[in-house]
Amino acid sequence: MKKFSWTISIILINFVILVSIEALGGPTIYNLLKFGGQWGPLVTNGEWYRIVTAMFVHAGWLHLLFNMYALYYLGLLVENIYGSSKFLVVYFVSGVVGNLLSQLFYYSVPSVGASGAIFGLVGLLLAATYFRKDFPSTLKRSLLISLLPMVIFNIAYGFIPGTDINNAAHLGGFATGLVLGYFIPARRSWTWRRKAWAILGSVVVLATFGAFVGLATNNSIITLQPTVNFANSYSKMLYELNMGYTPSKSEIEMLKPFNDETYTMKRDLNSYLKNGIPSLKVLNNEYERWIKKVKTRYKGLIVTRETR
Repeated sequence: MKKFSWTISIILINFVILVSIEALGGPTIYNLLKFGGQWGPLVTNGEWYRIVTAMFVHAGWLHLLFNMYALYYLGLLVENIYGSSKFLVVYFVSGVVGNLLSQLFYYSVPSVGASGAIFGLVGLLLAATYFRKDFPSTLKRSLLISLLPMVIFNIAYGFIPGTDINNAAHLGGFATGLVLGYFIPARRSWTWRRKAWAILGSVVVLATFGAFVGLATNNSIITLQPTVNFANSYSKMLYELNMGYTPSKSEIEMLKPFNDETYTMKRDLNSYLKNGIPSLKVLNNEYERWIKKVKTRYKGLIVTRETR
């Protein structure tokens, strides 16, 4: 019976997520964010879990296959040498640190991919080959020959203007891996240390699961398209009212509210058209308050017309 591998499990999760994205129309920005991609304004507005979920989202098959090939080779190697728990901790911490740097340096750019976590594995192995005597000596030369060119090429290429490579994630993950590789014993732990690592590995699994639960229960990007549709329709009708025209019945029917606030706005609009209450000024102010919050949440993704 084959031993369970977290490396293979992570690869399968990444494939399932991209298949799901492709089934819904491919890796558009909307779909990437819907499935957990990282984007500065959303993280700032409380969707912290995207720093974790973005590690499992990829922008197309080439992106996925390149990363998963590297993960298959490096992940199995690390898992076999260090054990599953240490592999999980290094992979998770490196990916999170890389994405935190992405949040800082690529705030307005959507970011996806496992490259930060994978570069953490690279950093771990390189640090271990240089600094740890307990690392298998038979692997040191081959790892140095294979990993150093990969690191140099990818980081150098990422600094070329116009490339889509996220060097913040690469460098953050790599640096984290170097630090962990220096301190973590390059052998399987036993007795109480093994239990401690097992607990840390379980924490990583639970944190990842919790991140996807957070995404499923509080994924504001799901309401992006309804928000855009409502904002465009409502602002168009307000513009007509401010210009002295009355919106048509079909325009009003096409206005689709999707939460308590938008239902209230449509109700007030209907009340104004029937009774003149509340006033047009109140409707304008109500819309301006709402759209200000919308623009903050979806900064860079939503543009609306002026109502007056």
